[in-house]
Amino acid sequence: MGVLKKFEQRLEGLVNGTFAKVFKSEVQPVEIAGALQRECDNNATIWNRDRTVVPNDFIVELSTPDFERLSPYSGQLGDELAGMVRDYAKQQRYTFMGTIKVHLEKADDLDTGLYRVRSRTLASSANQQAAPERAPAGPPPAAARGGQAGGYG
Repeated sequence: MGVLKKFEQRLEGLVNGTFAKVFKSEVQPVEIAGALQRECDNNATIWNRDRTVVPNDFIVELSTPDFERLSPYSGQLGDELAGMVRDYAKQQRYTFMGTIKVHLEKADDLDTGLYRVRSRTLASSANQQAAPERAPAGPPPAAARGGQAGGYG
């Protein structure tokens, strides 16, 4: 990742973290959707001229209050967010190695309004999916405000 991209992510995290602490606003699903899009962009791996692979397994870590508010809808919200990631990937011509999954988890170290996105690329087993998910082109949507991002680790 380039120096400028790292600087931009740190600045974004600092600004968003400060606003979330000052205004104590709750995390909204649209913010998470924007962060998932950025996670795809930031972790895109070019395999060849026609194939750019992005993560397909995401964990969204939320503060305790945000997790308690959103967890009753975690199944449906995860499906909706996965659909949004799939649509975004089609517009960007990204490819997935397997099924897209989005999970919500509670993180005790986060304050209300803060969240983290972790991602990884998981290949499907041969019997689950013979070919990777593929996405044709289209216009990119506007990005939303986000929290911190990073791979599983």
